[in-house]
Amino acid sequence: MKKFIGMFAALILGAVTIFAVNAAPVGNPFLKGVNSPSELAGKIEASLAKDPKGTTMLDAARCKKDGSCARPLDYLMTLQQSDPDARLTDVAQVPVFLRTLRVTDAPMGEYWISCLKPTGKGAYEPVLHCLSRSFKPGEKAWVNPKSGRIVFASDCTNPIEKPVPPKQACAEVRFFTKKDDPQYGTDTAVRFAIVGPADVKDDCIGVKRAGEEDFERWWTDECKNVHCEFAAPAAVVGQKVRLIGSYIPAPGKHVLRVPVSFTQKGSLYRVLICLDRTTMAWPELPKEYRSLEALLATAPRRPVRGDDPVAYLAAYGEWRITYIEWRNSAIAKINDYAKKREQWIVGHSDTIGVRWHDYQPSKSGIKTATVYYDKAEIPSGEPQLYIPWGEWEKMQKVR
Repeated sequence: MKKFIGMFAALILGAVTIFAVNAAPVGNPFLKGVNSPSELAGKIEASLAKDPKGTTMLDAARCKKDGSCARPLDYLMTLQQSDPDARLTDVAQVPVFLRTLRVTDAPMGEYWISCLKPTGKGAYEPVLHCLSRSFKPGEKAWVNPKSGRIVFASDCTNPIEKPVPPKQACAEVRFFTKKDDPQYGTDTAVRFAIVGPADVKDDCIGVKRAGEEDFERWWTDECKNVHCEFAAPAAVVGQKVRLIGSYIPAPGKHVLRVPVSFTQKGSLYRVLICLDRTTMAWPELPKEYRSLEALLATAPRRPVRGDDPVAYLAAYGEWRITYIEWRNSAIAKINDYAKKREQWIVGHSDTIGVRWHDYQPSKSGIKTATVYYDKAEIPSGEPQLYIPWGEWEKMQKVR
């Protein structure tokens, strides 16, 4: 029994938390295939004639074709944030406002553009700060002539939020993921965070997933589990988690864009990254196994010695059989938990932290930190940044 209790306590103390991740890249267009502000105004007016509240999708067929699933209300909600000088208070005002816009050649540089984010079951929500991209070749800008503000990108008719800072004001962290690799297998999720002394609200912050051309915001709700908080690495660093993100990756190179201030000498901000190679959930012990007191409370009660020794011996014999069955069942459940726990740990990497001195000048003029997939891949003289697998556990065993 002592061996059993010791093993139980060790497992409880060594428990790890799970990081849950959702997939689905976001960034749906509002409505493609529109040639002018007046044409979009006409479509919205026709929709409002049938649904004055503006909650009906403008083009259901187009939504199925290319994800253009906007409602008139989505334009109102986004424009109220992106162009407050327009003073839009009702969805019926949107067509009138659209007809005042002027079509111009697109400017240079990148802009934060809104998008429609899928929320499940065919529903979408407008998000103003969504994608970061340059205007496409031939694409036009729709401008409010009164304020001079660029309001729309013509290709997708997504409202524009604001310019992205110049590249020199941003830095990048690059890392890699694999799929069906003979040695490493497949990465099923990537998780990342920023820790530091204060909240980070900077227009540089973005992520470019492998295979994508544009940057997008860090989606904190793609990591819905309450344990997805990088609590243990943050405690080691001594800084609070300020921002998290996660997604199921395509294989290739990913880029996290951060403020260049992260690269300044002595900066306390760090970017944390880790990978998963399994989709299994963290194995949970039943509640009665999570403390020794709760577990012992489920044990069969030992009979109390009474005046009749024959009756006591008979009851004791029955209890002993029952107790051994209970003990063996408990040990089997804990051994099964230990096995699944080990499988989970093997499938999840440790966390690597990128510090201020890990960023190096690049040919593009952007300070860059590269987190390699394996230690052997690091070129000579570069910072020792690679995805660590099981190194924390090995350190504990050495101690």
